[in-house]
Amino acid sequence: MKLMKVFIIFATLFFYFSIVYSCLVGEGEALMSFKSLLTDPSNRLSSWKGENCCNWKGIKCSSEGRVVVVNLRNVNPDEVIINSNKEVVSSSNNISDFSLKGTISPLLFTLDDLQYLDLSFNNFMYSKLPVEISNLTKLTYLNLSNAMFQDSITTQFSNLTSLRYLDLSCANLVLDMSSVTISLTLPPKLDFGSLLSFISYGYLSSPNLRWLEGLRRLRYLVLTGVDLSKASESFHWAKPISSLSNLMSLELSSCNISGRIPIEQLLNLTSLSTVDMRSNVLTSTIPDMISNLTSLSVVNFRGNDLNGHIPYLPQLERLSVSSNPAMTIDLVSMFSVPWPKLTFLDISFTWVGGPIPPSLSNSTLLSYFRADGCSIQGSMPSSITKLQKLSILMLNNNDITGQLPVSMSSLVSLQYLSLIQNSLQGYIPNSICQVPSLEYLNLQWNDLTGGLPSCILQLPKLSGLYVQMNNLNGNMPLSLLQKSRLDQISFGVSGLSVELDDQDQSFVQTFQPTVLEFTSCNMRGEIPKFFSNLTNLEILILANNSLSGAIPYWLLNLPSLSVLDLSMNNFKGVIPPMIQMKSSSFPTLVNLARNKLEGPIPTQLENVNVIDLSFNNFVGSIPTQIGEVHGIRSISLSGNKIHGPIPESFCQATNVFQVLDLSNNSLSGTIRRNLGNCKSLIYLDLGKNKLSGSVPKELERVTSLRYLDLNGNEFEGSFPTVIEKFQDLEILNLAGNRFEGRIPKFIGELHRLRILMLASNSFNESIPEELMKLENLQYIGLSRNNLSGPIPKNLDGLKMMMKTQNQTTILGYVYSLKFTGAQLEIVTKGQTHFLVSVYSYNTGFDVSSNALTGKIPEKIGLLSGIPFLNLSHNNLTGVIPTTIGEMISLESLDLSYNQLTGEIPVTLAPLDFLAYLNLSYNNLSGRIPRNPHFDTLYQDGAAYIGNKYLCGTPDGMNCSNNGPSIITETTENGSHDQENVLFVLVIFSGFVTGVAGVFLLLHLIDENWRNRYWSAVDRIVLKIVTCKL
Repeated sequence: MKLMKVFIIFATLFFYFSIVYSCLVGEGEALMSFKSLLTDPSNRLSSWKGENCCNWKGIKCSSEGRVVVVNLRNVNPDEVIINSNKEVVSSSNNISDFSLKGTISPLLFTLDDLQYLDLSFNNFMYSKLPVEISNLTKLTYLNLSNAMFQDSITTQFSNLTSLRYLDLSCANLVLDMSSVTISLTLPPKLDFGSLLSFISYGYLSSPNLRWLEGLRRLRYLVLTGVDLSKASESFHWAKPISSLSNLMSLELSSCNISGRIPIEQLLNLTSLSTVDMRSNVLTSTIPDMISNLTSLSVVNFRGNDLNGHIPYLPQLERLSVSSNPAMTIDLVSMFSVPWPKLTFLDISFTWVGGPIPPSLSNSTLLSYFRADGCSIQGSMPSSITKLQKLSILMLNNNDITGQLPVSMSSLVSLQYLSLIQNSLQGYIPNSICQVPSLEYLNLQWNDLTGGLPSCILQLPKLSGLYVQMNNLNGNMPLSLLQKSRLDQISFGVSGLSVELDDQDQSFVQTFQPTVLEFTSCNMRGEIPKFFSNLTNLEILILANNSLSGAIPYWLLNLPSLSVLDLSMNNFKGVIPPMIQMKSSSFPTLVNLARNKLEGPIPTQLENVNVIDLSFNNFVGSIPTQIGEVHGIRSISLSGNKIHGPIPESFCQATNVFQVLDLSNNSLSGTIRRNLGNCKSLIYLDLGKNKLSGSVPKELERVTSLRYLDLNGNEFEGSFPTVIEKFQDLEILNLAGNRFEGRIPKFIGELHRLRILMLASNSFNESIPEELMKLENLQYIGLSRNNLSGPIPKNLDGLKMMMKTQNQTTILGYVYSLKFTGAQLEIVTKGQTHFLVSVYSYNTGFDVSSNALTGKIPEKIGLLSGIPFLNLSHNNLTGVIPTTIGEMISLESLDLSYNQLTGEIPVTLAPLDFLAYLNLSYNNLSGRIPRNPHFDTLYQDGAAYIGNKYLCGTPDGMNCSNNGPSIITETTENGSHDQENVLFVLVIFSGFVTGVAGVFLLLHLIDENWRNRYWSAVDRIVLKIVTCKL
């Protein structure tokens, strides 16, 4: 291992360590005392026996038998990531825990000659830093990083004046899958975050840095994760660092440092080569005076709140200022001067706005360039291909247009190319096949056309190929893919058709991919038999094809499979009772929705986090075992033929349920009280069943609920009071039940509510005025109740209904890499429509079929963003407000069956989007307004019938030359836009591989980075141990 080289170099250079006679008795006893207070689950200290401690693992002695090295670093720490649910989970294959656990014996610090002490990545159980460490005055190397200490740093290290290297870090950088999400816009987009985040290993803080002033020989100082928020409140907080005149590397990442970059306090550090202050709260510009640090070669200010520009630093080799959105970087200006040493540049999530200049190619040493999310415009300059040392190029999530450079073959060192989510057009150039070093190619979410060059599959090192969400064409035989060395393949919604050819051909043993994603690839036939040999396959997505036949049993038990999506196909038959997935860093998922599967629901699920069996023909009751599956987060069984009660097994004490969808079945009984144990539940849909009773009080414990649908059941009683506890609720649907009584005032306290459906119940009394204060509310559905009184006059609070939608968003949720959308039944344009996908523009106000009285509020005109207004079948009086003419988004207006009087306001005539109008059965009078568009609305007079004083209607007054010409021929009243459920589901089915693609790339880079990191550690130790005391 790389870390062992640290010890080897150290021991070799201190040549006198190699001649060992025997350790001193007292020092052996001190080490045994240290061991006695520790647990050692992996037996790392098994060699610690016998009298000669100099032979013990991790111990080295001088020729006099004195212990000079204690190296007990945990070289196999449990590697973790932050998953898509923002949980820290293990990603390593460690079977056992290699960390030493316990507290440190004070006798360890009686080893007076100790020069090297490394206890990093162990677990000292949040104990305090040992004060006795100040006795080790000969220490040159001290590493206590990420060892689970909890303390305030004051004077513990002040006496260690011989130190060259000090690492007290208590945070470590890990992959963060939650930083890549999908925005619910139309069309959906991947949103990239930093991809990396710090997690804490203990907690250390320091009120000031004065304890550093005596450590004048220090060359490497690492305080990553140490809380310096209190210290940085002082303007001169970094002044003690200026006394470290030999300092070469300063790492103060994730330290909660706020304010300005204190460069002026570091200017006398003439040897300083590295400044790393990423993930703080720095709010200044990067001072121009930083250029006075002429030895500086590495600068990292990622993840702050910096603004301004990048000063000219020609001496730099590595520069990262990513995730500083207020920074403005003019690449044209920046590269108008040479950066002769620059090898690494990361400006992601800053503002560039302009193009990539051709002058970038003058930085001929550049090997890493990342500029994700910078709003870069224009095309990629062909000169970029002159960067012959460029190995990593990531320009995701920009506005890059044009074609890929035709001279890609000049990028002779290119390993990773990622251009996700741009506006690239044209063909993929054949020249890319002449880059033999290429390992990863991600062109997803662009507008590329033409075919996929088959020569790409012959690249000797290519392991990842992602081209989903493009406009490609042509066929790709599966047999051709088998001959490649690809490990990750994603062609979903790319326009490519994957042919299942040569089904009987022998399996190519070298073809062992981990990712296969072929959503909407026109696949036909059955699942190929050779898939049973894909023992490394982790992600298989074949959604929205025309695959048929039975789902083979072996597919649900592949040894490495963690994500399986076969939704929207024509599979038939019964699935096996047992489904077994492989645990991974991704949530495990089984999606068999929208097929023709039948039989009982499987009873045994192992390592399944998400299962979707909706819209099939499953029968029987819900098996008890499915609610007892450890780690299950989402169960969707909607649209089957399931009957019986909701199992009591749901929501065990240790559950992590987020989504439960049992809608559109024939379930009976009551809502189980145990559902109140699902405290992480966010989406609960029990709609359209035969459930009865009341909503149990225990449900109030589910305070995280955002979606609650109980529509179309037989619930009764008053409005459920538990709903008051759901302060995050966004969608509430209680329609089609037997609820009664008044609508409570607390409904106005649900400030995140977007959709309220209470139609077809027996609610009475008045509409609460508090309801009209909900700024996020986009749809009110109170029709077919017994409501009385006036419509509230003050509608100023309905801010969402006042806006026209500039950007369309989809109402739904993405949890555990699975999209679950909202659904809604509305009455518009005189017809009932079921929206299988709900968008931000589906706004409306429906209080029809009640007993409302009084006038239509004048302020109704404020609701200029709603397309649907239905006040029909009430007892409303007075005139139609002229302000309705200000509702410029209206498509459907129904005021029929009221007692409205007066004339039809002429302000209605210019409503260009109005496609449905019903003013029938009122007491309107006068003329019908004229307008070329308005004249086409119901020329048969159906919109006005039942108004005997209205001129020109079939049953109204005969006013010669006063009304429009009424003819019996009807015009088409406009067809309702059909909601395309496939569009939404198809887009989101590829989201798993979208995220996977980003992180598999990062994992490849991370492996490379880790190798370089340990090489750097080797060099650091080499410098430390060779320097003269």
